Amino acid sequence: MDVKDIPRHKHENPFNYTDDELAEKTLALEKMKTIYKDVPMYYAELVYDLCKNTDQAKIEEIKQKIENTPFKYNYDNLQEELNKVKENYIVG
Repeated sequence: MDVKDIPRHKHENPFNYTDDELAEKTLALEKMKTIYKDVPMYYAELVYDLCKNTDQAKIEEIKQKIENTPFKYNYDNLQEELNKVKENYIVG
């Protein structure tokens, strides 16, 4: 319902997608929701926007960095640490 002098709400469009591009994004997100049921829509949109607005060379660079950069934390003894926490929680 239109009310005079009150503008309708417009969804944010920081990448200035056209109407066709917005429709394409909606379809892509629906497909992603079907394939990746446990991924929140927020993250699916982030991935879509990253892939849509970043050239392939930059995406490959990001992938290589992820594969080749050691992770900040060492999880080699994660189970031992969890067991300590569990013991302290149950005993304490």
